[in-house]
Order: sequence, then C-alpha cells, then structure tokens
Amino acid sequence: MIRVTKSLVVFCAVALTGTAVSGAEHVVRIVSDYDNLRMAFVPKLVVIKSGDTVTWVNELNEEQNVVSYPDGFPKGEKPFASQMMQKKNEKWSYMFRTKGTYEYHCIPHLPMGMHGQVIVERPSKVAEFHNPSRAEINTYRDRLEKYFDEDEFKYRPRANRHRISSNAATSHQHH
Repeated sequence: MIRVTKSLVVFCAVALTGTAVSGAEHVVRIVSDYDNLRMAFVPKLVVIKSGDTVTWVNELNEEQNVVSYPDGFPKGEKPFASQMMQKKNEKWSYMFRTKGTYEYHCIPHLPMGMHGQVIVERPSKVAEFHNPSRAEINTYRDRLEKYFDEDEFKYRPRANRHRISSNAATSHQHH
C-alpha cells in the first residue's frame, strides 16, 4: 500500500508543472469603521509574489465586495470580482499569477474612497495595463449603476483616479 502524504502530492504537482501549487496567503481586512466615518481595505497596498493568494475578510455584517477596475490589471489577465459579502468573517480569495499592479475597490463604498492595490513582484508600467473595450467599460458602468445614479458616480480611467503612489509600492516589502 502506498501512503500518500501532502509533501508527495506537492512534489508530484511541482514535477508535473514545474512550479509550486500555491504560494503564500495574504489577508486584507475589509473594515467598516463608523466611529471614524471610514470604509477601508487594510492594508490598502499588498506586495506579493506570483502564485500568492490574497484573501479579503469582511469584519462586520456590512455589504462589501472586491472588484477590479476595468483598466486596473495587467494585459493578458481578466478582471476579478467577488460575490457581495454581507456577513462578518465572510471571505473571498484570489490567486495572482501575472506580475504587475492590480487596482480594485468596493462598489457600494467607492465614493468613500474604498480602494486598494495588489502588486505582484513589481508595479506595472502604464503600457502594461489592460486596455478595456467599450463593452467592458459598459459592463462595469452597468454594475456601478445598480448602486448609483448616472450623475452620482462615473467611471474614471486610471490616469484620472486617485491611486497609491509608485514610491510607496517600490519601498514596500513583501509580506
């Protein structure tokens, strides 16, 4: 009888694919801080390695989600979006494989500045970001309009929205 161990399974997966099955897990807390009138992702910036997973954890019974901007991720990747998390300790995870910058936000709390970044190994250069089609922007706009009137909040391209400075990203250590 062959005894299968976790290390044997990982060894086989590495031998077959040439890479480890999974990397480190990083946790981002989704904070609803009514005493200080803020909604935030903590930490706001996470610097990770390719293959690492980020898990977002809702800290209160509050409607929150994690949604990438339509132009907020590297070329060749797809946008990501969590389900709407409504309960305390509800989680959503995403594994990042492509190097670069991923910009995301919470739709219900976007006007409050609830956004964050994941940088996989190095920040993206402007030309390395996904260039969304008109259809992708329309789909994103339709998602926003479920929460806001058209005149309340409009999609702003990456160059026109607030973001974390690249200096902060390059000086931030891997967790």
